[in-house]
Amino acid sequence: MLNKEEGQATLEFALVLALILAITLFYFQLCFLFAYGNYVQYATFMSARAYMASGPDDKDQEERAKRVIIKMIKKSAKDPNIDRWPGIAEGTGGGNPKGVKIGKGSENEAAGAETIDLSWQEGVRYTFKGKVFLLPLGAEASDNYLTLTSESWLGREPSEAECKQYMKDQFGGSDVFFDNGC
Repeated sequence: MLNKEEGQATLEFALVLALILAITLFYFQLCFLFAYGNYVQYATFMSARAYMASGPDDKDQEERAKRVIIKMIKKSAKDPNIDRWPGIAEGTGGGNPKGVKIGKGSENEAAGAETIDLSWQEGVRYTFKGKVFLLPLGAEASDNYLTLTSESWLGREPSEAECKQYMKDQFGGSDVFFDNGC
């Protein structure tokens, strides 16, 4: 007589092994993504520090911040839209380079004119997405990604040109002594 339960243990083992393997791979992908997110937080902070330092004009400050973020998270300065580790995460959204926004934060931009209450919200934002899990067939591809944003708001010192203009407006005259006291 034939035993109808032959191979049941093998089938159960294969099913449980597939489940354990899927959970393990999900865990590793999530760990890589969060470790990358921690690194990106450091990169945006360093870029915001470069942006915060005073310079000849505001474009110089923005350019220094852009160089720092490109050096840390992008493959090269020659092609700043290629990410250093695209297997873990990629920049998403607008900006040049892709995913990077340097300058005023969204609340500060929405306010329009310069407001003292929101002047602290200037710095660097980087939005990226990483693949988290390969869902079964039939699921949408967008369900496989987790989108994260790293922001570092440190404010920005007035540039030399902005400071000179402020001094001219305050004290009048065309030749103003510059003491970096803005």
